[in-house]
Amino acid sequence: MDPLSTVVDEVALEGLDGITIPTLWIRLGTVQPKFPLKLDEFTKEFIWKSLVNNRDLRFYELPQERPDVQLFNQDYFSSIGLETQLSCSDDYKDIYSLHVIPENKDGIQGSCNFFKERKDITKQIRSVSLTPLVSLEEASKKKLVIVASQAVRFRALIGAENDPDLKMSNDSYCVLERVGRARWQGELQSNLHNGLFSSDARKLHYLRKPLVKHNLITLQPFSLRLKSGQQQHTLLLLLKRFHLNRRTKYDKMMEYVSDFLQQFPGQFTTVDAFKQHLVSHVQIYLLLNVDSL
Repeated sequence: MDPLSTVVDEVALEGLDGITIPTLWIRLGTVQPKFPLKLDEFTKEFIWKSLVNNRDLRFYELPQERPDVQLFNQDYFSSIGLETQLSCSDDYKDIYSLHVIPENKDGIQGSCNFFKERKDITKQIRSVSLTPLVSLEEASKKKLVIVASQAVRFRALIGAENDPDLKMSNDSYCVLERVGRARWQGELQSNLHNGLFSSDARKLHYLRKPLVKHNLITLQPFSLRLKSGQQQHTLLLLLKRFHLNRRTKYDKMMEYVSDFLQQFPGQFTTVDAFKQHLVSHVQIYLLLNVDSL
């Protein structure tokens, strides 16, 4: 994907809420694969002109300033397949609250906090000939968000291989939009039904069903280690295009046992011998992996 296509893709993945200019730079700074251009002032001005020149993008002014997106890395404990959210600060706030847009004549779907309140100022940003009417510096002083068209946003979510005329409920679309915004990190189902969607697991299962049916998302078993030290079993949801095979702790444990048994004739040993091996090796192995995080 060329640099400018990557820029539009990042705008589209942010959803109907749109993306602010500071958040765009944050997203491009963490995009995978790495953004090929250095994000200096000249490059940012070049990107701004390309955004203004794109007819699939519109510009809105929010009724109030939106905070920059907060990104945090979920620490994946590679040795035992656990995930912890300790790296997420206690004052972390999701800037994208859920406001499902009802059906409308324009076919717009998604979640948007200020869908009715925000003001379309595209005509103030570019001329009919797509010439920029304001500089990046001027635009940065506005409470501005950039929003991709419904078609571009939908294509970013479903991928090039799926039917762009695919229909789904507004609630299911918002689940897909949320998973897409998470990019490579993905969304934990427990976070969705406990927080954002405030529904039980059965309802969320119903909402994600068409997404699985049409092969838009992937599901992986996931063991979550809570701050209390308890483990919670849930599912990790990712767009198909962002799928990563994150094995569960049980997969890793079975692989470890299998590798150990390969050392013995007939792949056989006593339980006592295996216990002794665990005592002398596994604790050191885990400590080394934890220290490397």
